[in-house]
Amino acid sequence: MSSQIRENLQKFFVLGVSYRKTALDVRGRFSLTQMDQEALLQDAKKAGIEGLIVLSTCNRTEVYAHTSDMDLVKKLFLSYCKGNEKDFRYNGYTIQGSDCIKHLYKVCSGIDSQIVGDFQIVGQVKNAYQLSEEYQMINSFLNRLFSFVFKASKKIKNETELSRGAASVSHAAVQYIKDKVSDLESANYLLFGTGEIGKDTCSNLLKHMGNRSLTLVNRNVDKAEALANKYDISYRAMSDLAEEVAKSEVIIVATGAPHPTLKLEHFEGVTDCKLVLDLSVPRNVDRAIDDLENTLVITVDELSEHISEAIQQRLECIPQAEEIIDDSMREFYGWLEITFLSPVIVALKDNLNKIREKELEYHRPKMNEEELKRVEKITSNLMNKIARACISHLKDHHKTQSSPMETLNMLFQEPETK
Repeated sequence: MSSQIRENLQKFFVLGVSYRKTALDVRGRFSLTQMDQEALLQDAKKAGIEGLIVLSTCNRTEVYAHTSDMDLVKKLFLSYCKGNEKDFRYNGYTIQGSDCIKHLYKVCSGIDSQIVGDFQIVGQVKNAYQLSEEYQMINSFLNRLFSFVFKASKKIKNETELSRGAASVSHAAVQYIKDKVSDLESANYLLFGTGEIGKDTCSNLLKHMGNRSLTLVNRNVDKAEALANKYDISYRAMSDLAEEVAKSEVIIVATGAPHPTLKLEHFEGVTDCKLVLDLSVPRNVDRAIDDLENTLVITVDELSEHISEAIQQRLECIPQAEEIIDDSMREFYGWLEITFLSPVIVALKDNLNKIREKELEYHRPKMNEEELKRVEKITSNLMNKIARACISHLKDHHKTQSSPMETLNMLFQEPETK
């Protein structure tokens, strides 16, 4: 790999926090709302940053950038977080170049997910990518890289067992309920929040229920109604939340807000036992609820420990997935080399054309029309063969040159006279 390509790769980096190094509470400080993400992209565009993608999920908040100004990206990122630079220094990470590319592949394939093989992440990355596209923050490097990454992710899903079996945050929630709630069939359930995780949880829960004692509540009542109609279950407005809390033995919170949405006031007068599962980051269940005598609150990190043997089967598939990733990375690096050499290849063909035209111009008066056509065809074929040989040589030789143009000059320099 040439020094120029390495320099270009070093402009690609990620700043972030994830479950691997950061506790749930700290991750919550770095979580970015949709509004925050959009504002960050707008600021980055105004600042002249070449490319930027913001990813914020329950397991991680990451900013991928392609620019020489890492400090500016970090400053913008922290300006929209509740966490400060000291928090980031102790809990965050920065990854650059080829290591960052490998990290991105692992994130999108589910290898780096808290629940290995959780394929919700690729949809979340695609949404982040599309948002950056809307704000014109996808340059050619990010466009091609993410295209390779999404293609490899799809191949991993289709050709390996990495995401087979039921193992996801929503499944972990349902599995926990099955393990802990003895009267599963007769219990009353409340699902608060009908986003992507809420929808998955709703679907998974209903598969294991013999009845339809599940009620949906959402800040947008129309979304709750649409999901309820799909599964023939009940829904209620936000104003009825406290009433539904009182009636339910199991409460699942998947609201995805930047602050608590299930509050102590919703439990006023409640004395019955409650199991509360908070699937949100930052936490959307008020901490005061943890202290209620008959209420057990379970968070995302705790749920991740209660998953089936599917995880072990998935772990065994990681080497196969990594082979697909390595192949895809090699293809991407090949694209980088071709892109880097494109101006040189154009100049090469231009040089060859000039030589050909000069010779044809000299011999043209000596040939009739038929002879000229044959000579033009022969010289065109020769030029193309020479060009292919030179391009092949360029691809190899430029790796040891400070500039591919030096290789081109070497190919076309006048021979020394003795």
